[in-house]
Amino acid sequence: MEYKKNRPATQLGKPKSKKPLYGNSASSQRARLLKFFELTPRISTMEAREMLGILHPGGRIMELRKKGYRIDTNWIEVSDANGVMHRIGLYVYQGKSGGRYEIQ
Repeated sequence: MEYKKNRPATQLGKPKSKKPLYGNSASSQRARLLKFFELTPRISTMEAREMLGILHPGGRIMELRKKGYRIDTNWIEVSDANGVMHRIGLYVYQGKSGGRYEIQ
């Protein structure tokens, strides 16, 4: 009888599907943010991380601003799943300077 060692640590980070759900490049993350802004003009740091898979939304917002997108930051306090309060950004989309925005 052969025993198979259970090594869950070796399985971490190995998704069953080879194809990721979405791209992880900065341009892909910016595109997801812009697409989200088409539906609703605001998103918080936590929402961007949880819903869009963008771990550093502030960086993507800064890049979009440099490309001419007008996005305001409001500071809010929210609690996480453990009840700990955090001061995070609430990003409000105001449009693109000089016309309608395009997704790149």
